[in-house]
Amino acid sequence: MATGKVKIFATTTALFAVCAVIFFTLAIAAIGKFTAQQKRVHHMEQQILAGKAEILKVPEMIGKLRVADKEKASLKMEVADLTEASEEFDGELADLQKELTLMTVAKLVLEADKAGYTKNLIEARQAVTEMREEMGTNDGGTRIDDLDEIEESLIESSH
Repeated sequence: MATGKVKIFATTTALFAVCAVIFFTLAIAAIGKFTAQQKRVHHMEQQILAGKAEILKVPEMIGKLRVADKEKASLKMEVADLTEASEEFDGELADLQKELTLMTVAKLVLEADKAGYTKNLIEARQAVTEMREEMGTNDGGTRIDDLDEIEESLIESSH
């Protein structure tokens, strides 16, 4: 009987050893799965924290967008004002160009008139000189005493 008990004890010990190996293997597999799951959870936590940080940036970005929209609106108003001012300046420039053209034409006309007056002045001086010579050589004629005054009045009237 002792051999029967030894067989049962050996069988039970072998069975417990097999169960221990199975449980040990299952425990190692479970620990591996747990470790892998823990790494995935840790990675997901990091992603959530990163997403949370990005989500916290959203109100700040909305504030920046509002400021940028206000600046854009003010810049549009400035562009509209500057465009209007530019159009006004273009009108004034056109008027000034017309006035410049008129002034240039007037200057040319005055220069032409001045040349004509200069020619008339030269002719008047020659006439006065000729009259002086005639009066100075003419024995029977009377000499005009105010000849210089006549010359000056002719010069002034030609200007």
